Order: sequence, then C-alpha cells, then structure tokens
Amino acid sequence: MSAPIIAAYDPYTEDRAPVELALAAAQVTGAHVIAVAVYPWTLSEGWSDPYPEPDTERRMEEAMQRIREELGVETRVLKDLSVPFALHTLARELEAGLIVVGSTDRGPAGRVLAGSTAQRLLHGAPCPVALAPSGYLATPLKTIAVGFVESSEGRAALRAAALVAKLAGAQLRIVAALHPSGGLDAAFAGPGKPERGSQLQGHHRADVDAALQRAVEALEPGVEAVPELHVDNPADVLLRISHNVDLIVCGSRGYGPLRSVLLGGVSRRLVDESSCPVLVLPREAPQPLEDLVAPSVAAAQR
Repeated sequence: MSAPIIAAYDPYTEDRAPVELALAAAQVTGAHVIAVAVYPWTLSEGWSDPYPEPDTERRMEEAMQRIREELGVETRVLKDLSVPFALHTLARELEAGLIVVGSTDRGPAGRVLAGSTAQRLLHGAPCPVALAPSGYLATPLKTIAVGFVESSEGRAALRAAALVAKLAGAQLRIVAALHPSGGLDAAFAGPGKPERGSQLQGHHRADVDAALQRAVEALEPGVEAVPELHVDNPADVLLRISHNVDLIVCGSRGYGPLRSVLLGGVSRRLVDESSCPVLVLPREAPQPLEDLVAPSVAAAQR
C-alpha cells in the first residue's frame, strides 16, 4: 500500500481546490485520498473540557458527505482545538505521504495565498505539503518546474520533481536563478536586491551551467528535462514561470528540524503569490515522494 494523501477541506468556504489537487496527485501516484475537515472545539466558561456545538457539527458532517459522494473520496472529521495540530497528528498516525491545503479566500481566484492555518501547517509539517490555488480544478500535469540549487535540498527537490514528471509523462523545467549579484540560490534566496555596482562574474555562470548539466545527466531515463538559467531574483523567476506550468516543486530552507517543512525566502513568496500549485518538500528527506507511489504504478513505470 502507498502512503495516503490528506486533503484539508474547509466546509465553511466549500473550496474543493485541496481535494481536487489531491485527486490530481492520486491520478499520477495511485495513492489513496482522504479529505479531512477539522472541527475546532471551543472552551466554555466553567468547563475544563472542550465540547462541540451540535448544529455546526451536523452541517460539517453534511458537507463532508457531499464531498464523499460527489468526488468519491474517503472523508474524516476531526475534533481539536488546533486545526494544524490535528492535521499534523493525523499525518504522523497514517504516515501520510502528502498533505494538500487550500488558499485563503481573501486572495484572488487562481492564485496561491496561504492563510493562517496553511502557514502554521507548513511550519514543521512531517511530510511534503502542496498548496492549491483558490478554485483549482484537477487537470493533467503537462509541465512541472523545480527550483534548483546545488545543495542536498536542491537535489532532493529535483529528484521529487523528476519522479512526478516521469509518472505524469510531463516535461520538467529545471530552473536555476543566478542573482544579478553573482550568487546562485534558486531555492532559498531572499528578496534582497544586489548591491549597486555588483557584476556577474563569468565563472559563476560557468559553475551554474556545469551544475545544471550534472543534474540533467543524473536523472533517470524517461524524463524530458529542460535546464534553464536565469539571471534575476530567484523568486521573481519562479513566480513568472508559475503562469505557464502546472506545478512548481521547491525545497525547504537549508536549516531547521530534519525532515520538516520550513519556508525560506523563495518558498515563502511562492506559497503567497504563485499562479499554480506549489509543492514544498521537507528538509533532508532523501526520497520525499516515493512513499506515495502505489506498487502497481511503480511497476508500470519500469
């Protein structure tokens, strides 16, 4: 059995984007999708234990029943004081391979904008987290982009993106961004501007080209890879590309707890401004998506 995909569904907004993105991932990996709603219990004055409000709980159950019947996914309703904590706990209990969350309803349709729950969920998540733009509908993955930097996190992101591209039969754009100051940091660079008068050194570009070439040569057969080198702010590059791809894969920042998702400068901007779904991988997880792939799907790819 493959690790399940948890899709965080909010019955109050009724935005099915997280479930739709989870179903798109399941079509590629063969993983089982579980749509999860968290009912936030409240504390009543004079009582030491949280208690649910029956009317709200009933409406939530009805909303989950509609999702179950119309989209054909398993559903669960959890009760907890903290939505992120409940999802983290379930992900650990089920050894989930992916958590999918939606965007806040304050953002424009078709754009990713992480709300407070998604931001807290991303911090320290025990498995990869994908964010679905508001209003997203499941579509075939035809083009995938990955922010690449020559580091352990960058190589893990590339392996994960290549796996998804191979399973989906999608083109893989390997995007490296050389900051105008001369630094390479496609996955973790911050938004700071280069100092005035800085010059792009030729040997830096040669180093980037060589790293991209090594990355392409290390990929398994069966992936159509297109390496790209851009001289620009890394976040700006990936945000422009997000208009023309079906998924962007990026790593966590290069410090923090092992195998946990932590946002760096570029990944933070992506989860707030991307025009396509964003997949953020845990730090130092050498094979962050392999558990998602069902044995039958893996066998078909050999």
